[in-house]
Amino acid sequence: MKSEVEITGNRLRITRIFDAPRDVVFQYWKSVDKLQQWWGCKETTKVESTVDFRSGGTFTHRMQITGAGECLITGEYVEIVEPERISYRGNFGGNIASVTVEFIAQGDRTKVILTQEGLPNQTIVQIVAQGTTESLDKIDRMLSGQAALAR
Repeated sequence: MKSEVEITGNRLRITRIFDAPRDVVFQYWKSVDKLQQWWGCKETTKVESTVDFRSGGTFTHRMQITGAGECLITGEYVEIVEPERISYRGNFGGNIASVTVEFIAQGDRTKVILTQEGLPNQTIVQIVAQGTTESLDKIDRMLSGQAALAR
């Protein structure tokens, strides 16, 4: 399934359904090894991550992006309710935004709703929407590969 993207002013909401159980999908947001494989747009060639995955903990993702060079994203986890929700404040190139990721079990599938608020303008919202959608595409491919290996 492709991502559904809703933009209202400076608020971005992306919904995606993954063919995997909620606890499995949640691990893709918790595990540094998995984060480094999917974080960033499709032009991201390398991600180095440091993650303290707890409420009050911080994260850093240093990405190498073809044609753009290095991009640094940092943040602080505000709330983690495993495996239901992750809320954090992220610094996206000097733009601070609040992000909430919800994981909703739907049988053997998981609906992920990512809501991001506080981006400064429509141009940044569009860039973040594209990069986030491409990141979710990567998770989908990783989960598909995992399912194929389990067969």
